[in-house]
Amino acid sequence: MNRAQPISVLLTTEGTYPFYTGGVSTWCHRLTHGLPDIDFSLLAVVSNPFQQSKYELAPNVQEVIKVPQWGLVQPAEYSTHHPVSVVLANRWNTTPEVIVSRFKPLFERFLALVFSRDSDKEELGRVLLKLQNYFQHYDYEKTMNSQEAWNVIQHAARATWECRPAGTERPSFGEVKQAYRLLYHLLSVLHFPIPVADLTHASSASLCGLPCVFAKLTNGTPYLLTEHGVYLREQYLNLRRQIKSFFVRWFLYRVVQTIVELNYHFADQISPVCEFNARWEKRMGVPQSRIDVIFNGVDPKRFQSCEPEPRDHPQVATVGLIYPLKGQLDLIEATSLLKPKFNNLEVLFYGTENDSRYFNECKKRVSDLGLQKCVIFAGATKEPWKVYSNADVVAFASISEGFPYVVVEAMLCGAAIVATDVGGIREALGDCGVLVGVKAPQEMADAISFLLENEDERKRLGQMAKARALQLFTEERSLRSYEKAYHNLVSRREPSPANRH
Repeated sequence: MNRAQPISVLLTTEGTYPFYTGGVSTWCHRLTHGLPDIDFSLLAVVSNPFQQSKYELAPNVQEVIKVPQWGLVQPAEYSTHHPVSVVLANRWNTTPEVIVSRFKPLFERFLALVFSRDSDKEELGRVLLKLQNYFQHYDYEKTMNSQEAWNVIQHAARATWECRPAGTERPSFGEVKQAYRLLYHLLSVLHFPIPVADLTHASSASLCGLPCVFAKLTNGTPYLLTEHGVYLREQYLNLRRQIKSFFVRWFLYRVVQTIVELNYHFADQISPVCEFNARWEKRMGVPQSRIDVIFNGVDPKRFQSCEPEPRDHPQVATVGLIYPLKGQLDLIEATSLLKPKFNNLEVLFYGTENDSRYFNECKKRVSDLGLQKCVIFAGATKEPWKVYSNADVVAFASISEGFPYVVVEAMLCGAAIVATDVGGIREALGDCGVLVGVKAPQEMADAISFLLENEDERKRLGQMAKARALQLFTEERSLRSYEKAYHNLVSRREPSPANRH
């Protein structure tokens, strides 16, 4: 394909690159650095405006747009796309009459579509685009904190709740207020303008995908969606843990599911990182013709086995963010079952905390079980290949996963791996490791015990794992797949809606 200029890609992220570390951030970093002939712009949805970049960006990253959802009440406080004069004018022009005539009908329709059992996604996309256009000319905080907006949310939530099964209590004033407060912050992404690009690429079927939907509706821009984990499933797990109110959880479930379905509807190509994710997408109505799995890849020049350090005790290691979905509590429970059998057993947990409450739970559980001399929280590591090579067994106890880099990294280093059978881990390991059930500490302990007692089996599995990773999961293979997808989608680009007639 001959082009005078490089393809420009708007890459959108949420809670990941370049402001947070983790598997998705690793993927973004390798993608932008590995495709130097592509011009990237980053739109990053972040928790607060004070996050600092954790990565050295590639020279072909043209700009980074930070979209904070929390840490501020007025999104215009953080606006860099409007001068102060425009911000003040927008606030001055946001009168009660404007809110009633221009905002209220759109907000009512948006909530009606969210709470509908089978909403029209084309209409939903257009309504959200109109809301986004509204917030380019009128003040977000003044509108969303208006009496009219509050009345709309109260009526919509309570009217829909009346259809719930008997026995469920009406939501209290405080519960409706909490739901609205959360929605206020979630929808703040609508305050930001849509950057122009040849192609949009979302790293999640979440709110960060909305700019991609808007670009397609406005300019006919092709939309590629990569799903690392199943966003809907992960939010179900997260909200159950974080939100006590059943009503608030139900409210957020509806919002999340609607946003996921909207992304699925408008994406021209959905490239999950494993077939496991594709099953969820198909179940939610995505046709096979729009699904093309692209596995994550790792650089074998960087991740290769090295000589283990000498020691006289068994060692198990795990690598990953300290986070509920990574299942460290279950590995701690498994450790308590292993300790009586193996003298001086050492279990190393590498990774930074991503949830302080969960990390404190982990440390308390270690103390309660008397594992202080056995379990070591080793923090982040800059040499993970040494971790994988040194350990007798590398264990992953995740509750939810996509296609985790850490598993492929460990495979390339020839590690003997025990992992939960979740997400794409089975597709990565094949028969080159031991799979156990999710949240099954006894199974995890039994598998680790078996490998600790069988050196020959550890070596055999490690050799097979390395050969499999070299054949299927290299970084170069993954990068070429994305490069091909970019060129194919841009070459098939349809004219923008405004130019179709």
